[in-house]
Amino acid sequence: MNIIHRLTVATFLSLLSFSPMAQIVTAVDSTIEGAEEKISTQASKEGKSYEILGASFKNRVYMTAELTPVNKK
Repeated sequence: MNIIHRLTVATFLSLLSFSPMAQIVTAVDSTIEGAEEKISTQASKEGKSYEILGASFKNRVYMTAELTPVNKK
């Protein structure tokens, strides 16, 4: 199962466009809400928005998200 998790993360990372503006972050927690809260906290500290790219669960939640600058109009 660990191999599946690594392949999933590698697939997500390979599909992303790596621009200097975007940043990939990960979080691990026992619940989906906890993992998303960690990502949300990190995004707000940096003044960025986030988009969750994927999550997997095996005794813990592993979540990957992309942080992008907030568009101010």
